[in-house]
Amino acid sequence: MTEHIAAYFDELHDQLKRLEKQYNPKGDNLHFEAISKADNKLFDNLLKMSGKAIEIVKDEPDHYSNKTPYAYKMFGFWYDYFLLINSASCRVIESANSDDFPQETRYRIIDDLIYIEEFADIVSGDLTKRHISALSHTLEAFSSDNLMNFLKNKKKTIKSKHAKGRLDAAIKSVQYILKSK
Repeated sequence: MTEHIAAYFDELHDQLKRLEKQYNPKGDNLHFEAISKADNKLFDNLLKMSGKAIEIVKDEPDHYSNKTPYAYKMFGFWYDYFLLINSASCRVIESANSDDFPQETRYRIIDDLIYIEEFADIVSGDLTKRHISALSHTLEAFSSDNLMNFLKNKKKTIKSKHAKGRLDAAIKSVQYILKSK
């Protein structure tokens, strides 16, 4: 079964790279550049991919272990996913067009980023950095009082103290940035 999961993550990663190419045709380094546009179609596609990635492992007993045969493939997918969503969120911030996105999209993106926090927490290192950057910029891009309340309630469902701490840090960071604007 785990070979199937590794192959599935390979396919998802290929889909993600094709999507990135559509929104980053110049091949800019997404560690440093925001993509040229971010639209609802991009976020919808990202949501479909994250939903599939979460679904495929949710029933596995060690679904977020870094010791599974598919962990490396899962890491590669999530790493590039976080880079793309971070870049897209930065574009939304720069374009000041967050109102163009449905509320459901905003909440689902944040919800998926929080859900995958557990894997980012286990793997640690660079994946954690990419995850917290994606989460923080997405929170900043789509910030609202209702979203912040959603996050506070969502935090109650997180088991890891480290993950809760990173979520708190992201919320405080975004609140500080928004107050300074």
